[in-house]
This record gives sequence, C-alpha cells and structure tokens, in this order.
Amino acid sequence: MIPTKPTHRKRTPFYWWRRFRIHKSLPYKATLLDKIRNGDFEYPEYFQQAEWELAWMRDEQKEFLSNYHGDNPMGDYLYLDIEKRARKRYNKLYEDGMKTEHDRMDDFKTKLCKEFKFNKDKLVDIMEEFGGTTEDLYFHVADLIGINTDTLNKLNNFGGKNCC
Repeated sequence: MIPTKPTHRKRTPFYWWRRFRIHKSLPYKATLLDKIRNGDFEYPEYFQQAEWELAWMRDEQKEFLSNYHGDNPMGDYLYLDIEKRARKRYNKLYEDGMKTEHDRMDDFKTKLCKEFKFNKDKLVDIMEEFGGTTEDLYFHVADLIGINTDTLNKLNNFGGKNCC
C-alpha cells in the first residue's frame, strides 16, 4: 500500500530527498538485545520509500497527461522534469538504503561477535544459513556458545550486563 505523498515537510539542504523521518537508534550504551528489539539493525526503510517515489512519479505523470493541452505531452520539458526529479530522489534514497544496510550489518556483526566472543567468519556463515529474525539469531548464537537463553533473557530484563 502506497501512502499519500507528504507535503510541507521541513527540508534540510543536506537531506532534501528524504520525505520521512529516519529511524531513531538507541544510544551506544544500550545493550545489544535492546538495540535489536528497537530495530536498530533491521532493513532500512529507504528502499520502500524509493519505490513510493516511483509510484508518486507515475501518478503525477498521469495527472499531467490528463491536464495537458498540446501536441506532444511526453516530450514536454515539464513531463520530463517530473521523471527527472523522481529518479534523482529514487537514486539518492536507494544509495542511502545501501549505505545504511551495509553499516547496520557491519555494526551488528561486530557487536554480536564482541558480545559473545565469537569468530566473525563463523558468524557470517551462520547468518547466511539462518532464516529467523535478528532477535532469533541473537539467541541462536548464544545457544551455540553454550549460554542458557532463559538466563540471558532474565539478565537483559533486569538491566544487567550480558554474562559474556
């Protein structure tokens, strides 16, 4: 489902292509499990927003065609400008999505390996075969290390530092 196109959002000159607020990550002092539950390592929203940009572009072009009073609507610079703006925003959102995805995955692997004193290459192999959520992966790695997941859950619920 495509949401309505937002309007009148305060734009910054540095991130003019973003129409929606970004994900608010927890501070660096938060536990890894809290960060996972907050969604700090999940798939970025930028890819979905990039697809919405293309859908809004098509809608805007259809509206332009229905209101056009000339001979060649698709050759008109205003029609082409609609696509140019949307494609530029799409490319910037996609680029942000790729960068954010890479940074989140790298950060997640580093923090998970540090938390459980686990080999990063082994973790990559496990992640390639694993089919669950990020939280499930956290407990799966804890189980592989030999940590009781119930105890780990209780420690995290009490705000204590993880046992490893």
